[in-house]
Amino acid sequence: MSFSDTGESPDKPRAVYLASDSRITWNTADRRWDSGRKVFAVTTAPHLFGFCGDVVLPSLILGQVSAAIEAGILIDPLATADEQHQAVLGAVRRCVATTVATPSLDFTIHHLTRSADWPNTEFRAWRIDYNVTERQCTSSPIAIPATTGLIESFGTGQDAARVHRTKWLVSDIGNRSRAILSAFQDAIISGDDPLSGGAPQLAALYTRGPPEQIGLVIGERRFLNGLEVEVSPMLNAVEWRDQLGQRVDPVTGLLRSGARRFVRPGRI
Repeated sequence: MSFSDTGESPDKPRAVYLASDSRITWNTADRRWDSGRKVFAVTTAPHLFGFCGDVVLPSLILGQVSAAIEAGILIDPLATADEQHQAVLGAVRRCVATTVATPSLDFTIHHLTRSADWPNTEFRAWRIDYNVTERQCTSSPIAIPATTGLIESFGTGQDAARVHRTKWLVSDIGNRSRAILSAFQDAIISGDDPLSGGAPQLAALYTRGPPEQIGLVIGERRFLNGLEVEVSPMLNAVEWRDQLGQRVDPVTGLLRSGARRFVRPGRI
């Protein structure tokens, strides 16, 4: 969650981000795929989804849910945020109810939305937990911080992410959204959690419009939703950031004109 301490209405949130790694494993880190999509940004409505835990069911379900929202058949845009979330929850429950003797594991789906546009911006968050033994989906709201900060961390890599986040938080940058995002990328690159890896994935929900998929420039390589893409002028169709959260040109990797310049603290 990001607030701005400058400009109009500093008490209003400016953005909410969803970040993930791209590693999918089969029982052990030795059996893995490092290009799996885990972040789903709906292109027509302010809804962001991610998951952790089991891979097959949530990744396929979120593809279906996102497509149904984009087709205009799942969510009533005039409904409240809670009603829209209930529509998503119902779809997830109907999907898992059709499984028969599948080799599934527990999983958690993360749902972020915006219930009002600027200047009345309000973000909402929920978690949907599936218990494979009981074959039940439960949903619970997640509290949104009143200042810039982490909403919640999930998955096997949360301990490693917390260690790196602490390093950034005690630096002179402090509790800023770019510190949280940079720390997350540091945790993935470090390899501290063997079940986390691949390129980071990132999407943002701003004060208006649907969420934005954000590509990441990592050295000489470019990634979007875990997929490595070739450098070309077409990459300018989406927003790009580097490992410090700077807005960059995807072709040159250099800072965008007018973008804020960030530096890595000396102790990190």
